[in-house]
Amino acid sequence: MKVIKGIYNKYVNNIYTIICLYEDDLLIFGLKIHVMNYVKSLFINNIDKKDLDEVEVILGFKITRS
Repeated sequence: MKVIKGIYNKYVNNIYTIICLYEDDLLIFGLKIHVMNYVKSLFINNIDKKDLDEVEVILGFKITRS
């Protein structure tokens, strides 16, 4: 089985979005919630994915928001 992984980013009009992909896990980072929701909708509408809402732990790391 091939492991799909990578970190992808996009910077447009002072809006920075980061997508982290590892196997079947996907994280979307950004400061603008409407942009992150748009990116999330692209994935959900175009591939078989489901939204598990905000992440608390991934790959053994605890996620903290401030």
